Amino acid sequence: MFTNFLQSTTSKLLLLVFTVFMALIFSAILFNSQVEKLKKQIDILYFGDFIPVVKLQTIKSDFETIISCLNENKNCDISKEKDSILTEWNYYFSSFKTQKEKDVVNSINSDILKSFEINKIDEYHKNLNSADILIKYETKQAFLQRQVFLEEYGQMQNYIFYNILFILIFAFLIILFIVYQIIKKDKQLQILNKKYQIESITDSLTTLYNRKHFDTIFDSMTFISNENSWKSALIIVDIDYFKNYNDTYGHDMGDEALQKVALCIKEHFSKQYEYVFRLGGEEFGIILFNIDEKSFENSLEELNKNVIKLQIEHKNSKILDLVSVSIGAVIYEPKSYISANRLYKMADESLYDAKNSGRNRYKIYKKEEE
Repeated sequence: MFTNFLQSTTSKLLLLVFTVFMALIFSAILFNSQVEKLKKQIDILYFGDFIPVVKLQTIKSDFETIISCLNENKNCDISKEKDSILTEWNYYFSSFKTQKEKDVVNSINSDILKSFEINKIDEYHKNLNSADILIKYETKQAFLQRQVFLEEYGQMQNYIFYNILFILIFAFLIILFIVYQIIKKDKQLQILNKKYQIESITDSLTTLYNRKHFDTIFDSMTFISNENSWKSALIIVDIDYFKNYNDTYGHDMGDEALQKVALCIKEHFSKQYEYVFRLGGEEFGIILFNIDEKSFENSLEELNKNVIKLQIEHKNSKILDLVSVSIGAVIYEPKSYISANRLYKMADESLYDAKNSGRNRYKIYKKEEE
C-alpha cells in the first residue's frame, strides 16, 4: 500500500510542494546567515576603526586644551582633561589590537601615564604627536579594513548568488523530474486509455474491428449516406465449410486460417471510408461509403480470387481443395430510407443465395428480388 502511494501522482505533487518549500527555507537560512556575517563585518568596521579614531580625536583635543592652558598659566587645573584622557585612553588601550599594534600602544601608554606624573608641556606635546600618529594609523587601517570588507562583501555576494542558484537549480531539477514523471504517467494513461479504446472495438484474434464497433458504424450508415449523398454498401463474407476445416485441421489451424483470410480482406478494403469487421466465427462484415457501383462488383470478384490465392489447403471442402469464401452484398442508395435492419437482411439473403448457388462466389442484392 505504501509503495503504491509512493508511485501515485499525489505523492509526486506532495514532493513537488515539499521541494519548493525546502528550497525557499534553505535560501532564507543562507541569506540570513550571510546577512548576519555582514552585520558583524560592519560592527568590526564601526567599532574597530571608527570608534578608536573618535576616542583618539577626543584625547588629542584634550591634550591641546591642556597645552593651551599651560601656555597661559603653568598652574592651571587640568584634572578634567586628565580624567577624560585616561577614560578614553583606557577604552582605546583595552580594545582589540594585533601584536604589532600592542607593542606601539604599550610604549605610548607609558608616555601618557608618565606625562601626568611629570606634568611638563613637552611631554604633553609628545603625547599630542603620538595621538596624531595613532589617528593617522587608525585611519589608514580603516581604509585597509574597508578594502578587505569590500572584497569579502563581493565574495559574499558571489557565495550567496551561487549557492542560491545551486539550490534553485537543484530544486528545479527535482521539480522537472517530478513533472516528467507526472507527464510520463499521464502519457502512459493516455496510451493505456487509447489501447483500451482500440481493444474495446477490436477483435483480438484477427485485429479487425469487432461486432460492437460494427453495430456503431452500421447504425450510422444510412444517416451518413443520406447527409453526403453517397452510395454505400454492406458486405457479408463467410468462409466456406469452415466447420469441416476445424474438424479436419484443428482449431489452432482454424485460427491461423481466420487470420490469413481477415488480413486478405483488410488489405483488399484498405481505402478511406472502408471498414472491415469480424462479425463472429468465420463471418466478416465490410461497410463501404461513397462507392462506385461499376467498380464495386469487380472488387467483390477480385476478393473471391484473392482468398483462393492464399492457397490455404482445405481437403474437406465440397467445392475446392482450398479455403474459399461466399459473399453477400447490398448497395444503399442515398435518400432511399431503408432501415439498417432491412439492409442487413438484404445482405444476409444475398449471402444465402451465394451459398445456394455453389459457394466461392458473390451475390449483390437486386431490387427486383424484393
